[in-house]
Amino acid sequence: MLSKLQRMWFVMNNKDGMQSVAQESGGIATQMMSAAFPTTVRTSLNQQVNPCDDFYEYACGGWDQANHDSIPKYQTSWALSWDRAQLNIQDKMITVLEKDDSSPGEYYKACVDSDRIETEGAKPIMPWLDLIDTIKDHQSLLDVVVEFNKANMDMFFSWYIDTDAHDNSQNAFFLTQTDTSLPDPTYFSETEDPEMVAHVDKFEERVGHFFKLIDRPDPKGEAKLVIKYERELASILVDRTTAYKEHAKKTSWEEVDKMAPAWPWKQWLTKLSTCTKPFNGVPQVCTDDHAEVLKVGTPEGKPLYLRNKDFFPKFSKMLETMPLDAIRAEMRWQVVNGAAPSLSTPFQDGMLDWYKDLYGVQERSARPRKCFYATTGSVSWASAKLYSDKLFHHDNRQAALDMLSNIRTEFLKAIPDASWMTPKNRDDAKHKLSEMFFEVGIPTDKGDNVDWPKRAHALDGKLGPDYFRNGEVATRVSMERALSKLTRQPERRAWGGSTPLEVNAFYGPKSNGLWIPAGILQAPFFDHANSDAQNYGSVGTILGHEMSHGFDDDGRRYDARGEMKDWWEPATVTGFKERSGCISSLFSTYKVMNKQVNGKLTLGEDIADAGGIKFAYRAFLHSKPRTDSEKRCVCVCACACAFECVRERECVRVSVFVRGKEKETEIESANGRAQARESERERGGVCMCCRYHATRLVFYCWHECDYCCGGVRLVL
Repeated sequence: MLSKLQRMWFVMNNKDGMQSVAQESGGIATQMMSAAFPTTVRTSLNQQVNPCDDFYEYACGGWDQANHDSIPKYQTSWALSWDRAQLNIQDKMITVLEKDDSSPGEYYKACVDSDRIETEGAKPIMPWLDLIDTIKDHQSLLDVVVEFNKANMDMFFSWYIDTDAHDNSQNAFFLTQTDTSLPDPTYFSETEDPEMVAHVDKFEERVGHFFKLIDRPDPKGEAKLVIKYERELASILVDRTTAYKEHAKKTSWEEVDKMAPAWPWKQWLTKLSTCTKPFNGVPQVCTDDHAEVLKVGTPEGKPLYLRNKDFFPKFSKMLETMPLDAIRAEMRWQVVNGAAPSLSTPFQDGMLDWYKDLYGVQERSARPRKCFYATTGSVSWASAKLYSDKLFHHDNRQAALDMLSNIRTEFLKAIPDASWMTPKNRDDAKHKLSEMFFEVGIPTDKGDNVDWPKRAHALDGKLGPDYFRNGEVATRVSMERALSKLTRQPERRAWGGSTPLEVNAFYGPKSNGLWIPAGILQAPFFDHANSDAQNYGSVGTILGHEMSHGFDDDGRRYDARGEMKDWWEPATVTGFKERSGCISSLFSTYKVMNKQVNGKLTLGEDIADAGGIKFAYRAFLHSKPRTDSEKRCVCVCACACAFECVRERECVRVSVFVRGKEKETEIESANGRAQARESERERGGVCMCCRYHATRLVFYCWHECDYCCGGVRLVL
C-alpha cells in the first residue's frame, strides 16, 4: 500500500492539474511511513510536510518548532544530538572533577577559585607587557617573538611540526601564514559593507577598552595602531578559498630567505631550538636544546615545508614598513586577547561584549561549565583517561568495532562496481580500505591493547592553586612535546590534537585511519542496547561518512600508507572529476539565506555524506536478516537538527565553509594553530535561525523506488 501511494505521488506530481491528488497521496504515505518510527524520532518530525518536498523540514520540523528559542544564552547554537551528548559528558565530568585529586582535578579546582582570580586582576600578564616594552629594534623584536612562540602564541607567521605527507615515516617542519583577530580577512577588506565596517569599529572599541584595563596611557590611539596592523595583515593573507586545498611544498631556508628577507629566519630557528628558562618565572620544562629543530631544512635534518607561499614576500614588505609602535600594540593585544578568559571579571565581561557583536553570545558560561572546558582543553589526555575510567560504557566500543567492520565490508563489495576506476585502481582502493585502521573509544596499539600515551600523565605533580600559572605550565609542557617530535617517528595511531573525550569522529589521510572517540559512543548517538536501526542510522552514518573521506577530493590523494602520491591513473582521475563535478554542481545550485553555496568547498563533505548513508544502510541490511518493514529505508536526519545564531550574510560562510572543514587528526602544531579542533562558527548581529546541514541534504528516497525526490537519484 505504501509503495503504491509513493508511486501515485510521483506520477501525479508530474501531471498537469493532478498536484492535489499527488499532495493527498504523499501526505497519507508520509503519515503511514512515520507511524512505525520510534517515539524519539517521531517527535522530531513535521508530518505535514512531504519528505520529497522538504526533507529537512519533514525530519526536523517538529524539533525546530519545539526548540526555536532554546539556544542557551552562553552558546551560539543548539543541536539535538551533539549538544545532548556534550551536555551529558559535561555534567557527569564536573561531578568527577570536583572529587578528583589528580592533575585534572587540580586544574579544575584552581579554575573555580574565583576569589583568587579576582584578587589577581591583570597581574598575571604584566610580565608579558613589560617584555613587550623592551622592544626597541628588530633584534629585540626577534627575542620577544621567540618568547611568544615558546608560549604558544603566533606573531607575524605560523609554524608547526607534523607528519611529512610525502614520507610518513618522519615528521617535518612547516611554515604558514597566520590569521587576523576577526574571523575572516573580509571583515577588513569589505569597506563598502556597513555591517563589516561596524564589526571593525566594535573591534577597535574593544581593543581600546582592554588597553584601558591594563592602564595604557593612550588606549584609543593604540587601538587604532592595532587596526592598522590587522588591516594590513588581512590584505596580504592568501584567501581561504585558495588556501583550503593548498598543500605544503618542500623548500629550503635559502629560498625562504629570498622570499622574505626582512625576517632573520636562521636566527629565529636557533633561538627557538634553544632551551631557556622562561622569563616570567614559570617553571622550566626543557632540559636540553632541540638540536633536530636547528637542523631542519638541511641535508642532515628533517624537511622544511611552506604553505601559503604567496603570503611570505608580502609579509616581508609589511615588516619593513610597519612602525614598531604598531607591532608593539599588536603584541599587547595578542597577550590580552589570549589571556582575558583566564583573568578577572572585567576582562571576561570585556570579551563577552565583543562576542555579543561577533557571535551573538548573550552571557558568560557558569563557572563550572567554563572550568570543565578549560580543564579538558589544557589537561586533555588526563581528563580523557578519567572519563574512560569513571564514565565510559566500554561495551559500546566492541559494538562500534563490529559496526565498522560491517560498513567496511559493504564498502569493499561496492568497489568492483566502480566502473569509472581502472581495474588496477579498484584493486588499489580495496587495498587502501583494507589497510584502514580503526581507533575506537580509547587509544589502543596494533594488537588492540589499551595504550594511553605519556601525555595522560605529563602534568602530574606540576600544577598548583594558581589557575593562570597552571595554564602556562600546561602550555610549556605541550610545546616541549611538540618541539621534540622531530626526534621521533610519527605514531600512526596517535590521536594528534584530539582526545577520546570529544563528541566527534574523524579520518586521518596521513595515517589512513579512523578515530571514533568515546565521547560520541553514547546516547543519543549510540548504545549497544539500542536497536540496530537506531545505531546504524545515527553513528553508523557518521562512521561511513568518515570512511568515505578516504576517497573524497582530498583523501584520494593519499595512498594506503597515508603518503601523498598520484596512485590514481589518469582515466580514474577523469572519471572521478566527472562524477564529483556532478555533485559540486548540484550543491552549487542551493542557496542559504539567499547566499549561493560553493559546491567545490563542500565537495568532500557531500561525498562523505552520501557514502556514509549508503554504506551504513547496506551494512544494516546485511548484518543479519531483516523483515520487509525493516528494509523500508527512510533516511531521517534527526541527529542533524540544529539551530545556529548567525548574521544573515554569514549563513553560507558558517554552514558551508566552517562546518565543511573536517578535523585533521595528526596535526599538533607547535604554535597551537592545529590543536585539531573545529573552528568556532561565525555569528553575530541579529540572531537568526540557520538550519545546520540545510545545504548538504541530498534528496533521499525509499530504497524500493526507482526514482528519487526532486529528480536526483541516489541508489541505496
